[in-house]
Amino acid sequence: MDTKLETTEERIIQAAIEIFAQKGYNGTTTKEIAVKAGVAEGTIFRYFPKKQDLLHGILYKAIEVMVPKIAGHGIVEIFDHNVEKSDREILIAFMKNRLEMIQQHFSIIKVILNEVQYHSDIEDLWFQKIIPPIKGIIDRFFAEGMRKGRFRQYHPSILTGIMVGAAIMSILLQRYEDLAEGLTKEEIIEQMADVLLNGIAKK
Repeated sequence: MDTKLETTEERIIQAAIEIFAQKGYNGTTTKEIAVKAGVAEGTIFRYFPKKQDLLHGILYKAIEVMVPKIAGHGIVEIFDHNVEKSDREILIAFMKNRLEMIQQHFSIIKVILNEVQYHSDIEDLWFQKIIPPIKGIIDRFFAEGMRKGRFRQYHPSILTGIMVGAAIMSILLQRYEDLAEGLTKEEIIEQMADVLLNGIAKK
C-alpha cells in the first residue's frame, strides 16, 4: 500500500493490511502487526480497545477511514471536470485510473475482497459507504449523456455496472498476460471503450 501515513493509528492499520495480504486475516497476530508498525503490542489495544475481535476492528477501521480516499481518487475529476473531452476519452481515462488504483493499493483490495464474504458488517460498510458515492458519479455521467441524446436509453445503473465490469476485466487481462493474447495495455483499454460505446453488433 503506497499511501503515505503518519499517525500511530494509521501505521497500525497499514501494517495490519500488509500482513493480512501476505498471511491472511486469520493467520495474522497482533504481535506481528506491532512489529511491522514499530509500536509496542499494547499500543494497538489503546487504539482498538472495544472490539472483541481486534484484528477485525483494525480491518473495519481501515475500510472506514482509508478506502473511500483510495477508491474515489480521481473519479470526480474524470467524470465531472472533463466536459470538454469525448465520451471515449472519459471511458479510457476511467479504466486507466482504476488500473492505477488497483496496482497501487492491491494489498488492501485483496484483503477486503477476501473478507467481505465472511463479515456482514464489513460487507454492509462496503456497500453503504464505499460503493454509492462512486456509483452516483458514474450514474450521473450516463444519465446526462442519455438526456443529451449521446447514449441509448437504459437505466444508468446498468451502464455503470457494465462499465465497471469492463474496467475489472481490463485489469485482469493486463495482470494475466496470457489471457490478452499479446494485446498491449493501451489496446485492451481502447477496445473495451469501443465496445462500451458501440456494442458488438455490426451496423
